[in-house]
Amino acid sequence: MVRWAFVAISLPVLLACSSPDEMGDEIAAGQGESAQAALDRRLGEGAEPVEFKDEEARGEAARDFAYFWPAQVSNIEPFAAMLAQERDKALAEQKAEWEQSVAEFADAEDGYQCITCVNRYYSKSWTVAADPPRFLVMLGTTEVYTGGAHGNTDFDALMWDREANEGAGAAMRPIALFVDEVALENTAYGDYCQALLEARRDKLEIDITAMNKFDNCPSVSELVVLPLASDGKRFDTIRFVAAPYVAGSYAEGPYEFEIAVNDLILSVVKPEYRGAFALAE
Repeated sequence: MVRWAFVAISLPVLLACSSPDEMGDEIAAGQGESAQAALDRRLGEGAEPVEFKDEEARGEAARDFAYFWPAQVSNIEPFAAMLAQERDKALAEQKAEWEQSVAEFADAEDGYQCITCVNRYYSKSWTVAADPPRFLVMLGTTEVYTGGAHGNTDFDALMWDREANEGAGAAMRPIALFVDEVALENTAYGDYCQALLEARRDKLEIDITAMNKFDNCPSVSELVVLPLASDGKRFDTIRFVAAPYVAGSYAEGPYEFEIAVNDLILSVVKPEYRGAFALAE
């Protein structure tokens, strides 16, 4: 089977199919399970991580597909079912597109001379970013190759709210903890632009003393937002993740940078989620 190389990145990645299509800020799921029952299942023994793989070769043309989630997701049945639905959709799309590409290049005069044109790769991995009592916060990282010069990298995030729907639970976007993206940007922009500038300094080993921190600083809508809990109980840190091209060149790869939760950030947290946050010490 022919393989291809990717630029090294800190995590696997995501392209257009970052999560279930048309999913709103919150997705109802679960059938009458209390928050305590969900917590018991999360801590219970027997749950296993899921690592799904599907590979296929046609002559020299190859297609690889992989999808992973950790045991914490397996312990929440409706959450795992939702991710399985996303996985199956992504796999069906890859298979259909690959079949079409193989047929087109098989009919071409040069046959499979452009072998990389018909190689396909998709790998999505969910990792736990935070797991305080109420929420399970997940970072999704997807790596995709569709026959171009190099693969693509992207990120997304999901949370499971164990207390939503009277304890039945629900999936939501972390940004839904806040009034909206604009409100978070208005209160956090200066801090996270500085954090990004320092991350670029560390990675590129450049002098940033004369640089404007607002140059090339993306908006919140271009970033993945992950609330973190340093004490394992309440969110006191916000991590931002930028895919390649968002905060720098493709060669720079992705960036992760963090800021502390302060009074300004707390002021744009929706009232129903204020109790899940704490000021950073």
